Amino acid sequence: MAKKQLPQYQCKSCGDTFSRWAGKCPSCGEWNQIDEVGMASTGRFDSPVFEKPKDRRYTDPKSIGSVVSDAHIRTTTGFSELDLVLGGGIVPGSLVLVGGEPGVGKSTLVLEIAKNIASEGRVLYISGEESASQIGLRAKRMGVTSENILLSSEVYAENISQMISDLKPRVVFIDSIQTILKESLVNQAGTITQLRESSQIFLETAKRTSVPIFLIGHITKDGQIAGPKVLEHLVDTVLYFEGDRFNYYRILRAVKNRFGAVGDTAIFEMVFGGLKQVLDRHRLFISPESEERSGSVLSSVMEGSRAISVEVQALVTKSSYGQARRMAEGLDNRRVILLSAVLEKYLGFPLSESDIFSNLAGGLSIDEPSLDLAIAASIASSFKDKPVSREIGFLGEVGLSGEVRSVGQISLRLKELAGIGISKVYIPQGNFKEVEGVFTSLELTPVKHLQELGF
Repeated sequence: MAKKQLPQYQCKSCGDTFSRWAGKCPSCGEWNQIDEVGMASTGRFDSPVFEKPKDRRYTDPKSIGSVVSDAHIRTTTGFSELDLVLGGGIVPGSLVLVGGEPGVGKSTLVLEIAKNIASEGRVLYISGEESASQIGLRAKRMGVTSENILLSSEVYAENISQMISDLKPRVVFIDSIQTILKESLVNQAGTITQLRESSQIFLETAKRTSVPIFLIGHITKDGQIAGPKVLEHLVDTVLYFEGDRFNYYRILRAVKNRFGAVGDTAIFEMVFGGLKQVLDRHRLFISPESEERSGSVLSSVMEGSRAISVEVQALVTKSSYGQARRMAEGLDNRRVILLSAVLEKYLGFPLSESDIFSNLAGGLSIDEPSLDLAIAASIASSFKDKPVSREIGFLGEVGLSGEVRSVGQISLRLKELAGIGISKVYIPQGNFKEVEGVFTSLELTPVKHLQELGF
């Protein structure tokens, strides 16, 4: 007697499975995230969703000393900055996930990479969202004419896997993973089961054929790649392509990388003919004007293994409402609230009666404690209407009692600030001995407490 088949439901947000549908997920509390993912048997091992593998085979294990390093066989993307983010280039057999908001330029980015790699061999571009003619229009605008770039609108994962095995391309781009289906499943494209099963097929294909595969993924309204807990565990590298659609600059950030450092970034500029990498980033996030303005100070942050100069801006104005507002763009709003409270208690600023608006110039988003001193200095400068010299920088974390704490990678940060013409830097007392006498072009002023800034 056949066992009864019951529908199975799964939450797209947390991945938990349930025997019945609900509007709100009992596990993570998200609304409208539970979808039907298939039929499950009432038996223990008979579920077609979690089918037991048959005829399991294994490859012979190798000695770790006999494994050849892949350092000399990586494929360059044609962008030195992107190669750095990937850890030195594209690793054979790797599975890379690229996520970003709609319209940010993900398809343009992978087409640029395809254009650069096509000179070395064939590139397979799978598009489930656009027709070949639509991609052709973009390729014409970007000047992509290579016959080594092969286009396909195939959406079934099994067929794509067979195509990769037959063609053996240099690199494969799948745009996007949310449009790909596993033929044996009845679920719609984009569901948690389809994402997991399709990605598993591509992972097996990449490792078996040593062909690197790039998966393009959409992000949710919370700014995360759709199905993140499923995809991020499967893939080797996760890249986020960020930027305002109405701004020229785009930032590619590595948030997971099995073959390189996490946190490295590549900066691109969107132009009419596609994307152009930005090599000189020293003054990219700093206003070009040399005029001193109140509420504007300079600092340095770490993005992966490199330091970037940034400009922190603040506007303190009399509140027009009953309760003062605290708003931050590109910075952690909670830290702005915390630092304003510290300034009010230890420097005597009546900030509870004022609105505070804080911003990181250039559209960059950073959540790093080393910016605390710069944020506090910008708020104090705006409140006092006292401009800060463009030749002064601020580095340091601020505690709840107003003390200035040490920060990491102080040498790289100071080297970056010296490179943009900074002559004086306020640094934590705890970092002073580490860099004393090293930077002869910088006047280093150690501080223990916010009160020593002189506002």
